[in-house]
Amino acid sequence: MTIQQTYQEITANIPNFQTRDSQLEMVEVIDECFSSVEDELKDGHNICLIEAPTGTGKSLAYILAGIVNARRADKKFVISTATKTLQGQLYNKDLPQFIKHSGERFIYGLAKGRSNYLCPYQLETSLADAGVDMIAQVDKTNDKLQQIAKEFNKRKWDGDLDNAPIQIESKLKPLITIDKHQCLGYQCSFNQKDSSECPFYQNREFQKSCDVIVTNHSLLMADLDNGGGTVLPWKPADYFLCVDEAHNFPGYAISGFMGQFELKQSIGLVNNAAKLIANPATNSYILDNIPLCDELVLKADELAFALDKLYQLIRLNRNVFDNGVFILNDYLNTAITQDIKDIFMEIAVSSGDLQAGMGKIQDKLKEKIKNAADYVSEANLLKLGFYFSSVESIATTANYLINQDNSRYNANARWVEQKLFNGNEEYLITAGVTHVGNVLVNKLWKTVYAACLTSATLAIGERFDYVKFQLGLNLLPNVKTKKLATSFNYPEHSQLVIPQFRSAPEFTTREIFQKELSLYLSQILNYTDAYGSLVLFFNRQQLIETFKQLPVKLQNRVLLQTEFSSNQKLISEHKDTIDGAKPSIIFGLNSFAEGVDLPSKYCMHVIVTKLPFDTHKDPQNMVREYWVKAEKGNYFMDVSLPETCIKLIQAVGRLIRNEKDYGQVTICDNRIALKQYGAVLLNALPEFNRQYNPDFIKQAFAKIKH
Repeated sequence: MTIQQTYQEITANIPNFQTRDSQLEMVEVIDECFSSVEDELKDGHNICLIEAPTGTGKSLAYILAGIVNARRADKKFVISTATKTLQGQLYNKDLPQFIKHSGERFIYGLAKGRSNYLCPYQLETSLADAGVDMIAQVDKTNDKLQQIAKEFNKRKWDGDLDNAPIQIESKLKPLITIDKHQCLGYQCSFNQKDSSECPFYQNREFQKSCDVIVTNHSLLMADLDNGGGTVLPWKPADYFLCVDEAHNFPGYAISGFMGQFELKQSIGLVNNAAKLIANPATNSYILDNIPLCDELVLKADELAFALDKLYQLIRLNRNVFDNGVFILNDYLNTAITQDIKDIFMEIAVSSGDLQAGMGKIQDKLKEKIKNAADYVSEANLLKLGFYFSSVESIATTANYLINQDNSRYNANARWVEQKLFNGNEEYLITAGVTHVGNVLVNKLWKTVYAACLTSATLAIGERFDYVKFQLGLNLLPNVKTKKLATSFNYPEHSQLVIPQFRSAPEFTTREIFQKELSLYLSQILNYTDAYGSLVLFFNRQQLIETFKQLPVKLQNRVLLQTEFSSNQKLISEHKDTIDGAKPSIIFGLNSFAEGVDLPSKYCMHVIVTKLPFDTHKDPQNMVREYWVKAEKGNYFMDVSLPETCIKLIQAVGRLIRNEKDYGQVTICDNRIALKQYGAVLLNALPEFNRQYNPDFIKQAFAKIKH
């Protein structure tokens, strides 16, 4: 069917379906982009950026245009989201409903990382160990493992940890999951090609038959880092891509192209890897290749020696640390010496050689397991895999350490963080890129068949310059951009309030501001109507301090994000309280500033306690600031302010979620009214009514009730 025919089916089959001009416009833009692809031309004509405000119905728009065009071009369709929560919404709700109402038939799947699935082999091993471990008996670990095994063996559970029959605590997860280097693959007794019982491999095999795959940004980055078509079943050239919540994409990309390791701990792990390889059981019984093992032991010794040299050299230079951080970039800190550069090279060479050799050992072990059941080989493969992951982290980081590309579009950063564990010094080594423009252009934008990137916050005002630069799309001349109009009546359904605080949340006045904030919140949150408020903090300490300064009666109404194991549990309690005809107030941090949907009475007041400037001078930002200045730019105006603007729009976007919602936004930071840059932030916000009405929320609540 055509897009028009499919859309007509949807409008006819969904009761009370509301046609939205912005949604139709979004479909049209994506269709134009996806239907005019020329394989030989990769200059951005096949990519579109769409800002789609809340209420657009963007999921339906990109599913409709994406699936129809993918079928027409005999391609697949990949949807990437920021979080597993959004993944779940698409997989469990949006796609099934689309199939139900559209008449379209296709197979869709969910792609998550290996750590999100139960490993039956690891569970079996852990059960055997826990059965004789006294500590495991005392803390009920064995009972929990038994319950997991019971549910899985009865096939009451598919092995996806997000659907686990019990809460999977952090200490439990390593007992039931493994990483790629520990996995036995098709040599595992639970994963025979003709009868796999492995949840991860079952899902991976199923993905090959899918027309549509829903993944997340982290997994997409992992696939690109591996060359594409290894983690996901298809290479970028074989699929249409939709990136939802695209304002988060650069951050995930940066994390995907970065390496880190703890220095002292890594020395111990490398030495333990050498002991395992040198073990006679590993040498003669398993490998029958003593020369290879002997060579790898030498490589491991070389690596451990180089890591120790770096450790000692850093300890000698404690004086160069600034608030526990030592920037290693030679253009930022002259304390970096040729000695350190030489050590970086030693680490890179020896870790690379060790990594390659350990890969050969893995292949040998898997070959022995394949030829015959060999429990010793299986055990050693698991042990080796654990050390292999550590060596891989060292090698990845070392390659970024020696990379000398400090251009504007890569902006490599290298730094050391000083840590103390039980009085012992530890150093976290991190290296990677702080800007992913070139990386994304080469690994994704010039290889993917076509792509649509969408979010409610992509433009600053009417311009997409900042996000295009962050994504490297400014390097491609023909990228299409579109900012859709909102369908919400903000002037009538909402108001913006900026209280006249005497102080601002700046360093010199933060204590005065804190007292003002606590007093103000005590007054405006002292209501009795059964609706919800969301108070957003961008600092954990400020959240806790503000809560402590509230009257006890008000504290009893507040749900602190810091006291809940998950946002969903907090939201569930929040809704239950309101449904029980009582007010409820959420004190939330960054994760509540976006992606949280609290419609109608569940959120009628969003309070932003301070402008979300990133005040933490982390090493990445220090490097970014350097190269912005080197390019004669202004870091505050070119980077800090645009990022704050996007965060603020996301935060206030928690208020109006549909056409029938009402509510108030309160921004407690007077800098938005007093500072010159405040106009940029205010102009970027929705058209809230700015004529203050003290009874607005009460009047709005009365409308919602009736």
